[in-house]
Amino acid sequence: MLEPGIQAEILRLHHAQRLSRRQIADQLGVNRKTVAAVIERGQVITKVRQRRPRSSILEPYHGLVDRLLEDAPARSAVNILQRLREAGYHGGITILRDHLRTIRPSEQTEAFFELDFAPGEAAQVDWGEFGDVFADGTKVHAFVMVLCFSRMLYLEFTLRETLPALLRCYQRALQFFAGLCREYWHDNMRTVMAERVGRLWRLTPMFEAYRGFHGFKAILCGKGKGNEKGRVEDGVKLVRHQFWPGRHFEDLADLNRQARQWRDELANRREHATTGKVPELVFANEKSSLLPLRPDPYDTDDIVSTKVSPFFRVRFDRNNYSVPWTLGGKPVTVRGDDDEVRVCYGGKAVTTHQRCFLKGQTITKDEHQEGLREHKAAASRTWQLETVGSWGPSCRRYLEIIQAGQRSLRSEIRELLCLATVYGAQQVEVTIGRLLARGNVGVSHVERALRLSEAEPKAPPPLQLTQQRLSFVPPAPDLTSYDSLLIEARRKADEEDDE
Repeated sequence: MLEPGIQAEILRLHHAQRLSRRQIADQLGVNRKTVAAVIERGQVITKVRQRRPRSSILEPYHGLVDRLLEDAPARSAVNILQRLREAGYHGGITILRDHLRTIRPSEQTEAFFELDFAPGEAAQVDWGEFGDVFADGTKVHAFVMVLCFSRMLYLEFTLRETLPALLRCYQRALQFFAGLCREYWHDNMRTVMAERVGRLWRLTPMFEAYRGFHGFKAILCGKGKGNEKGRVEDGVKLVRHQFWPGRHFEDLADLNRQARQWRDELANRREHATTGKVPELVFANEKSSLLPLRPDPYDTDDIVSTKVSPFFRVRFDRNNYSVPWTLGGKPVTVRGDDDEVRVCYGGKAVTTHQRCFLKGQTITKDEHQEGLREHKAAASRTWQLETVGSWGPSCRRYLEIIQAGQRSLRSEIRELLCLATVYGAQQVEVTIGRLLARGNVGVSHVERALRLSEAEPKAPPPLQLTQQRLSFVPPAPDLTSYDSLLIEARRKADEEDDE
């Protein structure tokens, strides 16, 4: 509304000076339509009529918004919008954000220089901690990887932030993107950084091996420089504010199932707040810029070498796991991934347990003590000899032969019992029979023959050339020269026949 003095001046110039509406607008610097409205009204208005406030489409849902914020104050507008959609709200997010500004203060953000990345140039990696969700003492951690160009996001929850857990998440993320960036930016993770002085750093040997296996460059961001990895920082915030609030999970598998659904159906299909583009659509063009993955997998298991206790247990990750009692005192290798713990003797798995992420637990199987009670009750010092002899005539013949030699009977029998636990008594009997036929004895020969009998020949992977100039396709052979030689040979043969 124009000031009363300007309205009066418009009326004076129109009635007293007889100026046109265009001339009045040019002289006063007022829009011509406004001048026309004042002239047609013919009077000066000094009070603005108060408009009656209109009801908002969001108003029926104010109570639901208040309850959602009371349950999880950190909810974002997008997260609240998803819940309102389920309740029947058909409005937009702008009116919701305006309402949220009136009921909670907005956070002040710090300004940073924006980093630009080319397609396939870099990705950023970070952890996010989400506390004890399952009330059993184990904390849940979110692994987040974001491609810097397309903002395509990978999300996975784990119960550890160890280096093997990081590498397993890395592997699944690379397979999810079906390609490799040239650089990967990290925070100062203790599993990645071994030492740092200013801008100089040294990576841990295991992560160096993993980086060298795939051939990417690892970059550590500066201390306290969150803007250097702002894309993954925003990814963690996105998970924390839009996925996490108000959800309930039965176990880790259920948590990751919901996370994958949210990642694929919402996170990567949203319009990104900074770029205004959909990450999934931009990634379709970026994918061709990624480097190819190696066909052979990288070993990401937790690996521990230990000795079986007298109670036929092995110590792994602060827990005890049972093994067959015949392996007592033997050196074994324990391998663990996200789901299983495998105990290996002589390169072959002898038992598998479901991995426990609690502390101080004992995980056993009843089958591992089968036969122990009978041998204890018999209290016979020759039970081991009797057991090996019961496997078959080849084993009995083997025992007779080694008694005449200089080998340790105690060591031979103990090792044969372990091999029977791993490969089965029948397989040991057959293998010993073949060795005796060749004139060989000794448990080292038996173990080697058992390993070779189960080893499957593997063809080497095909050679892949990374440089186009090295690719060579030989030309098709010219067979006309062979035809001429054949015709000449036949001609000579005909001449000789004529003679």
